[in-house]
Amino acid sequence: MHVYSMERFGTNPLSQSSTSCLSEDSQDGNILMVGANSLEEKKLKRRQKNRAAAQRSRQKHTEKADELHQQHEQLEQNNTALKKEIEALKEELMYWNQMLKDHESTCPDMLTPSLPTQTPLLHWLDRGIQ
Repeated sequence: MHVYSMERFGTNPLSQSSTSCLSEDSQDGNILMVGANSLEEKKLKRRQKNRAAAQRSRQKHTEKADELHQQHEQLEQNNTALKKEIEALKEELMYWNQMLKDHESTCPDMLTPSLPTQTPLLHWLDRGIQ
């Protein structure tokens, strides 16, 4: 297999060293790889930053979900309280309607026709404003 095709699949053992510089140590003549360590350190730092950012993002989403859950619970409690209040008001309305119905049969004012002072006003309302 050619070196080119091996590089495409990332299997070329020389591909890592191609990004680093080779230099000769002036004291003992050994060839040193310069830059490979710093490249690996950069990758490691980038991965650590990415992990930290991902953790912060997950934490933020968790906090938002907890906040929404608490809000949901509060709204459910408010809804229940309002439904109870509606039922109490309906019962009170039924009570007052019954009181009015009972009063209508005994009240002399309810048995007589409209008062004379109200008749022109009602007549005027029936005609409409002109």
